[in-house]
Order: sequence, then C-alpha cells, then structure tokens
Amino acid sequence: MSIEENLEQYINNIQVASKIISFYEMNQISLRNAMKEYSHFSNDENRHSYSQVHALVFETVRYQNIGNRIIHQQIRNQFGQKIPENVRNTLRVIIYLFVLAPESQQDHFWTLACIEILKSLDFQFSTAIFSNLTEYLNEWSLEVLLEQIKDNEEKVGVQFAHPTWLVRDLQSFYGLELTKDILATNNLTLPVYLRLNLLKFEKNIIISQLSKEGVSIEPDPIMDDVIKVISTDMPIPRLPSFKDDLYYMQTKGSSLISHILDPKEGEKILDACAAPGGKTTHLATLQGDSGFIVATDNHKRRMQELVRKICVYNLKSIHPILFDMRLDRSFRTTFDKILLDAPCSGSGTFSSRPDAKWRIDRHQVKWLRKLQFALLQNVSTMLTKNQSSYIIYSTCSLLPMENEDVIEQFLITSPQFELKEQKLYIGTPSPKFPLAQRLFPHINETEGFSIFKIGYKDFS
Repeated sequence: MSIEENLEQYINNIQVASKIISFYEMNQISLRNAMKEYSHFSNDENRHSYSQVHALVFETVRYQNIGNRIIHQQIRNQFGQKIPENVRNTLRVIIYLFVLAPESQQDHFWTLACIEILKSLDFQFSTAIFSNLTEYLNEWSLEVLLEQIKDNEEKVGVQFAHPTWLVRDLQSFYGLELTKDILATNNLTLPVYLRLNLLKFEKNIIISQLSKEGVSIEPDPIMDDVIKVISTDMPIPRLPSFKDDLYYMQTKGSSLISHILDPKEGEKILDACAAPGGKTTHLATLQGDSGFIVATDNHKRRMQELVRKICVYNLKSIHPILFDMRLDRSFRTTFDKILLDAPCSGSGTFSSRPDAKWRIDRHQVKWLRKLQFALLQNVSTMLTKNQSSYIIYSTCSLLPMENEDVIEQFLITSPQFELKEQKLYIGTPSPKFPLAQRLFPHINETEGFSIFKIGYKDFS
C-alpha cells in the first residue's frame, strides 16, 4: 500500500469511528450494537480496519469526559458557538489520538490523518480551531487539566475517566486507594476466559484443538471447566472451535457464580433473571443435563437468545419462561436452589463496556436497588424450606447500594434468612458481610462481581 493510500485509510478510519459514535449517541444504544452497523458506514472489508475503528470507538468513549473538557475549554469557550454533533465527535476521536493514545503518537500516519481532517472540517472556525487546537494538543498534559479542578472527587474522575458521582460512592465505601485501583483497571483490557463445554467434549480434546488453532491457554486453579487465554493467533470468535461450540466465552467471575450455586443432579433450580443464558447453560452442564431448571426473564429479545443457546447446546433440562419476576406471583412448585443474578448498573463491567459508565447515574442506581430488593423478596418465597436450600444473589456491580444495602434490607424484613458460607471463595470479603465475597478486576482478572449466599436460619 502506498503512502497516500495508507494515509487515506487512516483518515477513513477516523471518519468512520466518529460516525459510529454519533450513531450510538443518537440512537441511545450500546457501543457493541453500534459497531454492528460498521458495514453501513464503511465499504472497507479489511479486518485490520475494523479492528482500528473498534479501538477508536471504544477508547474515545472510554475517555469522553477528558475529550469533552478539552473541546469545551479550548474551542467552544473560545469561539462561543455550539459545535455541530458530527464535528464534535470527530474532534473527540482526534483528541483521543493526539493526547491519550501513546501508541498512536508513535505512528506518524495518525498525526497526519488528524491534521488533514482538522483542515477539512466543515465548520466556521476550522482554520482557527486547527491552529489553536494542534498547538494546544502538542503541549497538552493531563496534569495541566487536573490543576484546574478544585473538587477532589471530580479530579479523580477526570484522571481515571469516570463520572464524579461514581467516584464519590466508591470512595465512601472502599477508600481512595482501592477506588483508584478499580478505576484504573476499568481502563484496561481484562484477560479472556473460556468456559469449556464438558457436557459434549472431553477437556483434553478441547485443549488440543485450541492448541492446533494457535491458542495458548492456562487452566484455572479453582474451576476445572474454565481456562484463561494467554495468546491467540486469531480472535476467538473466528476460530472453528468456537463455531463448533467447544466452549463459551464467559468471564471467570460469571463462571464462578454457577460453581458457587453448586447444582446437583436431579435438583430443581430457578434461574430468575436468566437471559441471555450463559449461566443457565452452565448450570445445566454442571448438572449433566439431568436436573430441572426453570429459566425466567421478562426481556423477549434476550430470552430468544437464551432459547437459541439451549438449542445449540441441545439441553433438555432447561425450561424457559417469559416471566416478570417482579410480580407478586410464584410458581406452584418450590426450588432447591435459586440464582438471582439481578439486573444492575454493571459498574463492574466498565472495562469491556466503557459506554455504560456514562449512561447510568445515582438516580438510576436507586431505582435498580428497589428492583433488586423486590426481585429478592419474591424469589425467596419460592425456596424450598430446608437447610440445604439457598439463594445466590449476585450482581456485576461494585456499588454497595446494589449489594450490601439490598441484602441488609432483605435480612431485616425477612428474619428467617441469613447469609451462609460459600463453597468457593476467591474474592475479597465484604466489609459489612464477611461471608459474602466481591471480585475486583485488578485482583481477580475478571469483571467486578458481588456474591451473596442466602439460606434459612437453623430450624433447631
């Protein structure tokens, strides 16, 4: 590829990334769903171009509070005019490349592409913006920006690219240093884990196939059906072994929850918020497909994905039901074990879903807390009354409002229940409830999870 063609490709990738970000904002969808529209914005089928655009989109949004501050301070304030949406998102991508991506700064094509785009922006002050912004960005440092911020939590939020309210809530519970560790890890890529389909395939056959496909793995020391991907020659979803359902891409924390529930052959299990089905199929696999699992959810599209997984894995023990568990109704039967992986803010998943941290606020978390408590109250009425029955309440959130606060309220209003010791324990104890455990991204190499085991008090 010639120098001109190479530069044109870089320019195109920046433009496509800015269009996808605009599409994501306008339609209020996730970045993952926005990236599915890639082909509508680009005619390039090159896989490398897709990977570059994907990185630009996700990283620009990950650091959008920093980009927005620079745009506001250096452009909008200076010229006193609202910047058009398409121009603003182009500027945000360029700012990410100029000042937040050290690897791109070593590639002069990115710099040249940014300069060419700035020169051609269809905006009244494009020439002034170009001269002012390029000079500013070349001299820019995060320290200079932070010096202008007086509020300590706001400063930490800008430093680690998170909303200020989230910093306040985390810091009040975990303290400053642990909060910084959480926020910093949210900006990193976590290791990929695979949950092996041991119901259909032997472990050595799966590992041998992965090795043939150029995948280097490391077994998990706790869970026999989980492996860590060390390196791979090709993205996992493109491998023949992935398409042949030899394994399922699932985080270590998500797989751990199923092992903590510890389903046994013949047991009746309720998966109360089951869709899209990763944990549900895992539970069935751990039972050898010889139990009775009722899998409910009130989200029709996600339930369709669960049904698809059931068919792909040819599981007979799962019975999907489109059902709103918030309703004050229960089934005619009770269950030996219940999994309530409750809807939550997803504050433990910001590494892979950076857009999520800008979509939620404290008001939404308060609403989710009420939902979580209602769900827990309702499913507790469906638990068989014996000492071996229990509920696993889990969230992929690190916020105490969605975890300790919910559990505390439940134990007060339902005094017949108490927290129980968990079968597997690899996390960190909750300061309020030592029997509960929390998985931190920077410690456990997985998305953040909070896990509680609830059972009946001793009947004696």
